[in-house]
This record gives sequence, C-alpha cells and structure tokens, in this order.
Amino acid sequence: MPIDNHISVTATTQFLREHSDPSQQRYAFSYTITISNHGTKAARLLTRHWIITDGNGHTQEVHGEGVVGEQPLIQPGQSYRYTSGAILSTPVGTMHGTYTMLSNNGNYFDTLIAPFSLALPELVN
Repeated sequence: MPIDNHISVTATTQFLREHSDPSQQRYAFSYTITISNHGTKAARLLTRHWIITDGNGHTQEVHGEGVVGEQPLIQPGQSYRYTSGAILSTPVGTMHGTYTMLSNNGNYFDTLIAPFSLALPELVN
C-alpha cells in the first residue's frame, strides 16, 4: 500500500505510576497521538497496526478498526488528537506502526507511526 507523507503523527508519553505494579512486572503508560493532515484532501483513519516491544525484546501486535472507538475524518490543515494506553512487563519499551487511511478521492494509503519510547522518567537521561 502506498505511503502518504502529507499526514504526520507525533506522540507524547507518560508513565502511570498509580496503575503500575513493578512487583507484578506491570508498567502502565499513556500515549497521546496527534495526527495532522498537511495535504489538500480529507482523510479518514480506518485501521491501526501497532507493534509494541518491551525492554526484553518481546513484541506484541495490535490490529483494529479506528482509534479509541472512532474512525476520524481529518480535514486538510486539521489535526486529530487522542490518548490511549499500553501495559508493559518491563519499565521501558517502544511502540511503532501504521494507520491505514482513505482519502476522500477513494485512495487507500498507509501513514507510518515512527517509533517512540515508553519509559519510567527516572530511566531517561
């Protein structure tokens, strides 16, 4: 599937201490994603594919429709932001993936989600 460079994706993360239990190897993180449309056509986010890797190199893949129960239509010059979460068995890991999108002219394309880190603040220099 073609890649569209007119859609950008940025991520910010936060460790959720109150939802974590290191004694049970449970580290909870939230991530806020901003998807911006720099093109000239509206695009609808149809599906997501995440690859989540913990600090031991174990990966899990997540496939699904939309994000947080929505399939947002992002107009040219607009952005869509949502927050979700991930649970790791280690205090550090990464996420990356793709969104499959449909432009309003009927073309399907993928948008790459560059790798970003999930880490306890005290582990980041």
